[in-house]
Amino acid sequence: MVAQATALNEIPREMIPCPACEAAEFTPYLKGRGYSVVRCGECGLIYVNPQPTRGELEEYYAGYDLADQWVNGEEPFNLGVRDVVLRFKKSGSALDVGCGPGQFLRNLREAGFRVCGVEPSEAGSKYAKTVNGIDTFHGTVEAFLASAPQAQFDVISALNVIEHVKNPAKVLRDLHTMLHGNGILVVGVPDVRLHVLVGEVRRRLGFQDPFLLDTVKHPLVGIDPPHHLTSFEPRTICGLLGRCGFEAVYVRNAPIMFNADRWKNAAKRVLYGLSETLYWLSFRQLVLGYSTLVVATKR
Repeated sequence: MVAQATALNEIPREMIPCPACEAAEFTPYLKGRGYSVVRCGECGLIYVNPQPTRGELEEYYAGYDLADQWVNGEEPFNLGVRDVVLRFKKSGSALDVGCGPGQFLRNLREAGFRVCGVEPSEAGSKYAKTVNGIDTFHGTVEAFLASAPQAQFDVISALNVIEHVKNPAKVLRDLHTMLHGNGILVVGVPDVRLHVLVGEVRRRLGFQDPFLLDTVKHPLVGIDPPHHLTSFEPRTICGLLGRCGFEAVYVRNAPIMFNADRWKNAAKRVLYGLSETLYWLSFRQLVLGYSTLVVATKR
């Protein structure tokens, strides 16, 4: 691995192999917000390389708070994911990694599960503990995994989390050890293909910012440095899960997660309808949408 300094602030950033398949070969894909995004030459994963430093990420997330969206906009998403969980598990112990204010865990508890969460945001973890009454570890998933290596759960969820962590393979392997033999892992990630399609069309049309990385209210988050360090599609997230000892048993377009922008919510509704239509017209073969939900078991 090679240490590299950015031209803007001379902060050393580390070049890494592919986070999914560990291949060393990659090709430059685009640049934005002071970061380089590359595509793996082996599995095709799109990821930030070189990676932001720990200090950069800590500074970025110190001002990151989606409390209003967490509490007010995620209920349809949470209920939709809960319904998927209930297809595979009716009760047991559940861990939500990146649980925010604990709304999803509250839904699982109401369905009969014993729940706990992990949340790095101080505001989110405090809300989960004080308002929702959920046992919540305040810290990163990596810190939680190091602090409780013997914990075991029937359901582990990581919803819109894996794309944020610097070493997704290690996190998934550690979660594998925490999952009971007949348990399920539920993963949600943005589907990068929509962002790539829009960006490539805009690039060919000559737009100055084809991937909308410098747009204040950007409608697409498939590629979103430094917020998202890896950009998955169903093929690459399932491939990563397979390399970490899991087998995907359910792959679908994820339920809609709303936010404060009505225009974006309307676009998500239309896109979700189109995605579901494509899924059924393709005899349940084509999963293409805003984000992907995967249920996996131990292989």
